[in-house]
Amino acid sequence: MISTAKRREIKLEAKKNLKRNYILNIAVMFVILILINGGYQFYSGRLADFRRIKEEKSVILMLGDDSNGISTVSGEVSALDQLDLLVSGIRGTYSYINGQDKALNYTEILGEFLGNIFNMNSIKDPSKIQTKSEKYSAGFASVFVNSILGSQSFIFGFMNGINQLVFNGKIGSSIIIFIFVIISFLSFVYIKNVIAVGKNRYFLEQRRYSGTKPKEILFTYKNKRLLNVSHVMFIRYLRQILWDLTIVGGIIKCYEYRLIPYILAENPKIKKKEAFELSKKMMKNEKWNVFVLDVTFFPWFVLSFCTFNIVGLFFANSYFECVNAELYMTLRRKAKKQLPEHLGTLLNDDALDIKYVVQEEHPSGDEVFDIKVPHVENLKRDYRRKYSFLSIVELFFTYSLVGWVWEFIFYLAMTGEFVNRGTMHGPWLPIYGCGGLLIMVFLRPLREKPGWLFVGAMALCGSLEYFASWILEVLFDKKWWDYAGYFMNLNGRICLEGVLLFGFAGFAFTYVISPWLDDQYLKMSTKYRKVLCTVLLILFVLDLIWSVVSPNAGSGVTGGFV
Repeated sequence: MISTAKRREIKLEAKKNLKRNYILNIAVMFVILILINGGYQFYSGRLADFRRIKEEKSVILMLGDDSNGISTVSGEVSALDQLDLLVSGIRGTYSYINGQDKALNYTEILGEFLGNIFNMNSIKDPSKIQTKSEKYSAGFASVFVNSILGSQSFIFGFMNGINQLVFNGKIGSSIIIFIFVIISFLSFVYIKNVIAVGKNRYFLEQRRYSGTKPKEILFTYKNKRLLNVSHVMFIRYLRQILWDLTIVGGIIKCYEYRLIPYILAENPKIKKKEAFELSKKMMKNEKWNVFVLDVTFFPWFVLSFCTFNIVGLFFANSYFECVNAELYMTLRRKAKKQLPEHLGTLLNDDALDIKYVVQEEHPSGDEVFDIKVPHVENLKRDYRRKYSFLSIVELFFTYSLVGWVWEFIFYLAMTGEFVNRGTMHGPWLPIYGCGGLLIMVFLRPLREKPGWLFVGAMALCGSLEYFASWILEVLFDKKWWDYAGYFMNLNGRICLEGVLLFGFAGFAFTYVISPWLDDQYLKMSTKYRKVLCTVLLILFVLDLIWSVVSPNAGSGVTGGFV
């Protein structure tokens, strides 16, 4: 029985485990939240809500409309508004803990979908007002990460796709949405659920093995474990969704199924029926006690929300995982003594339950994840090469075209509209080409040091983007992108997620993409390459002159949408 004294003991042991591997635990949880809980949205969503309410309040004040029930006496957010925001934040934080994070606009999608079916006219919602804060979770990385990796985004995404296609007639938008639905579903089944089990494996090991590596979060991808783990976790998800329809039953089953991811983390080959039965018996007479343990974390949820999840990032999230791991081991010890032998033997990794801390990896560490980590020196293509002038020109236009296509698809996915997002009139975005070339030329001395090359790409491309934004604004008094409101932005010109993507892109350009592209270019005749480069350069110069006289601007281009 998880008594009050036992809860204190569990939490005390969890704090010791967290402190012993603090930096690594925090780093692992940060990555986990990005991979399986829409990290950008999770960390920035509450701040975005706060900014949105304040901005909408200002808009409402200017319009003189108080029909929505929000006080318009002052431009500040009232206590009731802040309370509503706090409850929303706590609800969102708690939903993360139960692995059921939901996008903020799901109810809007459902409402619009039902409204269109039954021909109902919905009242204009102030949240529809276009405000700067709406961009907070609309960055390149956040849109795709949050859209693809949201736990239920594929369900509501399908509804949204039907809504856009049937009722709004947006074919382009609906096609993009359906593509995201498919990707989201596959990501949920084979990435999010599986990584969640891997996260539990990591925290089960790190509590007793100081040598535990972050790679343990990927242990389910080894030795034919993936299909079984993904299958059991998906069935758990479906059953939970059905029980949620009964409300009370959903709460009970949430706790009855709670240990399934931990059971899979210990024994990833366990069958579905046995996993459900084992979790049910281990949680028998303990649901209320575990619920009380969860309630003791409520102050941490409030504090995390009030600090825009800073407390959660640097303490509460990892602490809660350590507590859950310790709770599982406590219930495991009890189960090993009381369960029938055919179930008790399924808890087969007794090395996890040693009584002391070992300064090494779990003994099954090599077997758990023994996939060889690739090294740049083992790459088949010569990444050390010096590129010719023709190759540099071709790479410039290739990256510029890819950047233009990327922005085109991004805007289409967000709005369903076809817009030339380039700073020029042609199908190219020169900032992408310049960034790729700067990496190829100036970071060549760092090619033997991948870590430093990653940092260098972040710094070099970040500086390029900042300078380009500044010079475009000075010359044309317009903004082609604006990161105001994004997490860790600098004057709205660059932001953290952007420079991180530059780092990853620079890494890929240097070691994989550019060498491969250059090999393809070299297969063409030199004469043909010279003609192609000459034509492209002439067209580019003409477009540049045209763009200086009459820049590509307007809705969807310089309207602040990134």
